[in-house]
Amino acid sequence: MKWIKYEIHTTTKDAATIGDILTECGIAGFEISDHIPLSKKEEEKMYTDIPADLGIDDGSSVLTFYTEVPGEEKEFYSTGSSLRDEELVDSTPVLPPDEMVRMIQERIQNFSPYFKLDIPDISYEIQDDSLWKDKWKENFKAFHVAEDIIIKPIWEARPEDATDTDIIIEIEPGSAFGTGTHETTKLCLLSLRKYITPTTTLLDAGCGSGILALSAVLSGAAFAFCLDIDPIAVKGTLENAAYNHLNTNRLQAIHANILEDGKAVKSVCPEPFDIAVANILADVIIPLADKIGDFIKPGGLFISSGILSERAGDVEEALKKNQFEILEKNTMGEWTCFVCRK
Repeated sequence: MKWIKYEIHTTTKDAATIGDILTECGIAGFEISDHIPLSKKEEEKMYTDIPADLGIDDGSSVLTFYTEVPGEEKEFYSTGSSLRDEELVDSTPVLPPDEMVRMIQERIQNFSPYFKLDIPDISYEIQDDSLWKDKWKENFKAFHVAEDIIIKPIWEARPEDATDTDIIIEIEPGSAFGTGTHETTKLCLLSLRKYITPTTTLLDAGCGSGILALSAVLSGAAFAFCLDIDPIAVKGTLENAAYNHLNTNRLQAIHANILEDGKAVKSVCPEPFDIAVANILADVIIPLADKIGDFIKPGGLFISSGILSERAGDVEEALKKNQFEILEKNTMGEWTCFVCRK
């Protein structure tokens, strides 16, 4: 499908006001790019492994947004992000690009007497998403997530430094979160490796692309049962299981939500599990601590991560309140992982 990409070249001084004007014009979503350095606190809260390199702040700013091409048959919504919200598209005007540029510039000019805005340059180009939707794959390379575990995208060749004893996990990340590169995922994986045995059964609550479950089973666990509230994540997990030649005797995944319907989820689980793992966020793990014990065998383990260190105290309190014994509290960067026993 084709899209029109618009770029408004302005200054950091005017960017926020022009963004408000875009919203009034019906533009459902836009991105502001500039070179303003991030504060230390902002960088710590970014859920990414790639440090921001914004260059020298020259006072410039670019607002980017996309619209459909007038007359193009609508297939799906994509702005290159993981948002899937049809309502956003419906509110965005579909205009010939020259008319769109003229409308925005006129709105900005009408505001200029009040906000002293400079009239920005606006450029546009028509893009075919088949040419750029997979561009990100160029930067996704195989990497060691543990000493003997390598995560490899399916389009990459086997790493030359891989040994015969290394575990190679093949994945197609897609739009489901969870490539294994983030510190929270590494914390979970390293914790899992310490407790997995050939008889271990695992529940992965919030499986994303299935990294944790795949790693556990390929490291020797007997079986993994995966849940996610996003059906696309479930589909991705099952596809990744197939890439790694794991059938339903070793790994299963369903679309479900423990917090909203724990009884229904429990009814389809094959048995209580030796280990449950959740790499989500503190605000989800805290209420989950009240539910997850029902899915774990007596003496079984709950491994939780995705927790900013500043929220670790809240999570620890919730775990203890629900009769979990804290065995380990591990940190990496600004993130914390708990290993606790039911």
